[in-house]
Amino acid sequence: MPHPVSPFRDEARDVATGHPIAILPGIWEIRESLAPAFDTPETWVSLFLLTDPTGHASPVMIDTGVPRSTHTVILPALEALGFAPSDLKVAVNTHSHHDHAGSNVQLREATGCQIWIGRLDGPALLRGDRFGPDEIPPHSADRLLDGGEIVNLAGRDYEIIDMPGHSPGSIGIFDRERGILFTGDAIQARGTTTQGVPGASNRPAYRNTLETVRALPVEHLLPAHAYLPFPPAHVTPASEVHRYVDVSREAIDTIDARLASAIRDAGGSATIAEIADTICADQPRTPVLAAPILADYLNQMAAVGRVRHDADHWILL
Repeated sequence: MPHPVSPFRDEARDVATGHPIAILPGIWEIRESLAPAFDTPETWVSLFLLTDPTGHASPVMIDTGVPRSTHTVILPALEALGFAPSDLKVAVNTHSHHDHAGSNVQLREATGCQIWIGRLDGPALLRGDRFGPDEIPPHSADRLLDGGEIVNLAGRDYEIIDMPGHSPGSIGIFDRERGILFTGDAIQARGTTTQGVPGASNRPAYRNTLETVRALPVEHLLPAHAYLPFPPAHVTPASEVHRYVDVSREAIDTIDARLASAIRDAGGSATIAEIADTICADQPRTPVLAAPILADYLNQMAAVGRVRHDADHWILL
């Protein structure tokens, strides 16, 4: 049976069980583990299932998880709520990364549903991907979204919000009437326990996305991961949503200064591992994704002449 709403939602429970967790009327969280790629208990992706409390409209998935997720969590969650696989007509990807679009092919085969995604992330699906040992085969979406569309999902109107920065085609899914915004990975506060810092491939676009969210009347923000220092899946009320945006902005705006300070403290030259250890010194261990994310930011700093890469060291200029 579905689990009731809990006001204390920061515990690692119901991960990889297929038990839907009620969040708001007609909105269920489905937690999929990201093990063995990541081995901390806090590491899951939150998929969301939209249902029509009146029973008239078909359910809709937001994100599909990793390749196994169709069979480990999505179909069991549908069954727990009384749906057959064929009842699912649409799955919307917030973006193309492997933990959000990884089970598109399996879910479409199992249910016949359409796959929707932001237009600029569509090409990534065509290239395919991997999640640990699992291959994500190249595939196409059934509908590409540009932002600004009003779409009916599970009997309610949602606005598609263009939210680039984490990926080129990241989208938000916004119920304006209820103030509910699904954000995927589009805004990340201080990052997750596996990142240590937020991941934004295009920081100017990411900052614009933060301003987009700030301007929306959001009462309930539903991200796909447990972004620090907030509880997972449901940030509310509006004051906490505003704080989430402020924390996200502070984290991305200070990363260059923190990187420069880490290199300076090491005598002006440091390896990426040393830099990651310094940046993440307040965490129990250096997150596995910290080094590659920070290396991307250092490459951006190198492009404007603030640092240079020499062999395995980064040198402050």
